[in-house]
Amino acid sequence: MTTTFKSLHLFFICFCFLLIGCDKQNKTYQISEKDKKEIENIKTQLPLILANEGWEAYENMFSKNYKNWAMLTDKVRERDEFLPLVKQWYDEGNRAIDSDVQTIDFIPIAEHKVMYLHRQTETFNLMNTEETISRAIRFVAIFVREDGQWKVDFTAFMDEPKTKTND
Repeated sequence: MTTTFKSLHLFFICFCFLLIGCDKQNKTYQISEKDKKEIENIKTQLPLILANEGWEAYENMFSKNYKNWAMLTDKVRERDEFLPLVKQWYDEGNRAIDSDVQTIDFIPIAEHKVMYLHRQTETFNLMNTEETISRAIRFVAIFVREDGQWKVDFTAFMDEPKTKTND
């Protein structure tokens, strides 16, 4: 493991513990198997919703307070900053053609709020190069129940480093 990756990995773990420790009431929250399956399905289908159902359906999957952090940067982006970048990518004709999620853990952090740790592999057709690429990504996602539905409230992600085992 490189020093940079070790540092990011340590930061990632500390970040998760910080989020878990934010609940001052010391309550133990639970998540049902049904909700776990629903969240896993949403996250798996999210790139395909954009490709198959369009922008409005995709945008509706995110909470009003959604934020995003690409972990190799120092900036957390607000919904109105991040989602337009995705829309621009989509408007250029790029489309997801496959998505696979491997669940690591669900960590309830409040009533109707769950941290979802997972690995996601997304495959895309890129219009500018006419090639198909796949990305293996590590995610920390927080889902919140809003208007009766699970919505993505926060995502932090980092592409997996290329190694001999995942090339």
